[in-house]
Amino acid sequence: MPYALFENDAKLSRAFPTEVDAWRCAEDSGLVVAGVHGEKRLEDNYAIKPCPPDSEETAWPGIDLFGINKLT
Repeated sequence: MPYALFENDAKLSRAFPTEVDAWRCAEDSGLVVAGVHGEKRLEDNYAIKPCPPDSEETAWPGIDLFGINKLT
């Protein structure tokens, strides 16, 4: 099941094949913070949620959150 990063109900990232991949995107984007007990959590209003797979037109390899090219 694919996962993506959401702010409230708005999908911010492409669909990733695993939840771990979506967390990596959030961390690379600076949206992961340390919780009270040192656990990792997302900043307020952000969440990793299951989502449908992206269509062929929107599943660009190397393009992640906010359109940042991860291949360069």
